[in-house]
Formats: sequence, structure tokens, C-alpha cells
Amino acid sequence: MFDKEFLKTLTVLYVEDDETIRKSLGNILDKIFKEVVICIDGGDGLSTYQKYTQDMDIRFDVIISDINMPNLNGLEMIKEIKKIDADIPAIVTTAHGEANYLLEAIKIGVSGYTLKPINTKELLITIQKFCEIKRNQKIIAETEEQLSEYMSFINSMSTIVKLDDKECITEANEFFCAMMEQEEDQLIGLNIVSLLHPDSIANHFKELRASIRSGETWRGKLKFISSLGENFVLRSSNIPMKNIDTDHIDGYISIGYLADEEEAEKKQTISKAKTNLLEQKHKVLNLNKQVKTLKTKSKQLDFTTYEAEHAIKLLKEALFRERQKTSDLHIQINHYEDDIKMLRERLDAVADLEHAKRTDSLKRLNDLQKEYAALQDKLIAAQSQINKLTPKSEFIE
Repeated sequence: MFDKEFLKTLTVLYVEDDETIRKSLGNILDKIFKEVVICIDGGDGLSTYQKYTQDMDIRFDVIISDINMPNLNGLEMIKEIKKIDADIPAIVTTAHGEANYLLEAIKIGVSGYTLKPINTKELLITIQKFCEIKRNQKIIAETEEQLSEYMSFINSMSTIVKLDDKECITEANEFFCAMMEQEEDQLIGLNIVSLLHPDSIANHFKELRASIRSGETWRGKLKFISSLGENFVLRSSNIPMKNIDTDHIDGYISIGYLADEEEAEKKQTISKAKTNLLEQKHKVLNLNKQVKTLKTKSKQLDFTTYEAEHAIKLLKEALFRERQKTSDLHIQINHYEDDIKMLRERLDAVADLEHAKRTDSLKRLNDLQKEYAALQDKLIAAQSQINKLTPKSEFIE
């Protein structure tokens, strides 16, 4: 079955010295392909190819050429062109009497042949088959490059750790090694639990483990302890790796992004402020007690000396100052609580955005991997068809 849209994207170099055949087939090809450049012999074909590709920057997708021609035969021309583009498909048109050329055709990498008189349908099917193989190879190469760039991007902005089914590290990227302040060979073989903070082991890791074992992705925060005792928190996505043959979970990949530590610092500041506030309240309470005690003693003695009044005055001033400090601390705590509220809102927005980006990135990566696998399957199937065409069956009728 012809793919007319695909054929319409191809540029063809057609070389034939027989004027009648050249005009007849050339007219047909011109209606099917994007562009058909027609040449009268091998020498003309080679010089035209060089002119178009080098001077005009036009790429040919396929060569259709007769074999026995003056000024460089078809095989000699194809051999020279393949020095410039080794992968270009070349289809030769041959008569029964030219079988002695076919061994040479195989050596130089001619893709296929068609017998004269030319069956146009067979020729188009052959062209489409080999051009689709080349296109798929190109798409696979581009997909591999895209995947490589994508993984490089993820590597630069996140920690990536690969673990086996026993939760031992098998690979760790530079980002994770830098955070742990260890080389990769020091981390490989370690159980991930040995690197986690006790809080994460108690609160999150059991949930993570259960999700992975059930084949589900787990997302959440994990707290780690570096080799120098420094703590850091990762917002991590943990993706199970399933063996397609046994359906067994062989381990998982953990992709992490550093969590914002500003919120933790604000919480620590508020905690200190509240501690100070509690101390101030105790001071105020003690000062109130002292004032009451002095007033009681003064009444009991029925005596108000200058010293007593002065002491009460000083205590009242101290009480006022402490109450002012308490008020200031209340204001400071309210300010911090407003800050932490705004910070939480901001972090939630950033987290949602990052989660959306990671989800989209992982989906794109998954789509690319599926597309890559599908292209590999197509290429293998096409290659299998080519392998069935042994030299004897392909070139000797």
C-alpha cells in the first residue's frame, strides 16, 4: 500500500540514458514525488548530485538509476555518491543481461533493484520501504538525542537515584552525590534507609515502600543526612521499575528536588519567639507578685517610707517595660505567622507548579520512550524483511 503523503515529501535523483524510458518514467515520478531531478548518464548524475547538495543545499532522499550507461555507469556513480552520503537508498533498474553487475551492486550497498521493463508499482513499493527505514532510523537517532538532552536537563536540576529491589543504591547522579558529600562509588551498595533522617524513616518510608511494592509511584518529602551530618529535604517522586518479562518490581528510581528551607527557618524563629514570650510572661507575673508583696507589707506596717515608694515605682516601671516587651513579642509573632502563611501559600503554588512540570516531564519522557520502542520495533520488522531478501533472491531472477 502506498503512503502518498510520505512519497510526496521525497526528493529523487533519477538517472537513465534511454530517452524514451527516461521521459516516460520521469513523467510518472514527477506526479508522485516532491521533486524529481532527471539526469542522462552517470557523469551527469554525479555532478548534479554534487551541485544540488553542496551548492544549493538540497538533500536527495533516494537514487533511481540505470546500470549500463556512458560517462560513468550507474554503479560507479552510486559508489561515488555513497562516499558523500553512505545511507542514501539507491535502487537500480536492470536488464537480465546485466547480471554480472549485481555482485558489485551488493558490495557498494545498493538497496534494491527492479527489472526492465519497469513495473512502476513494484518500484514505488521498493522506494517507500527503504526510505521509510531511513526515516525511522533518523527519527530514532533524533529521539535518542532528545532523550539524552532531556535526561541531562533533569540531571542538572534534580537528584536521581536508582535502587534495586532490596532498596540498595545502584546508581546516583552528581547532584545527589554532592548533597550527600560522597562519591558515587561510596554510595553504591548502601541501603537508602541508612541515609535517611529518623523522622523520614518513621513517617514516610514505610508508605513509600508499600507504594513501590504495589507498583505505584510515591510522591512526598524525604529528609536525608549527609556524611557531614547536614540535613536536607527532597520533594521526591519514586517510580517503580517493573521487569516486563517477569512482572517483578526490580527496584525504583527516585527523582528529587530540594525543598525550600525558608519555611523551616521561619518556624524555628517563631518557636524561639514563643519561648521568649513565655519567659516574658513569667517575668511579668513575678514583678506583679513583687509589687503586690510590697503593697501588702506597706499596709501591714502602716508605713510608707520613701524607700518603699521608690521600690514600688521602680517595680512598676520594670513591669511596664516587660509588658511592652511582651506586646512587642506578640506583634513580632503575629508578623512571623503572617509571613509563614504567605510563605506556605507561595510554596504550595511553587510545589503545585513543580509537580505539574515534573508530571508533564515524566509523561513526555514516557511518551518518548514509548515512541522510541515503537520505532525500534518498526526498524526491526523492516530489517527482518530486508534480511529475507538474500543476495541470490534479490539480485538474480
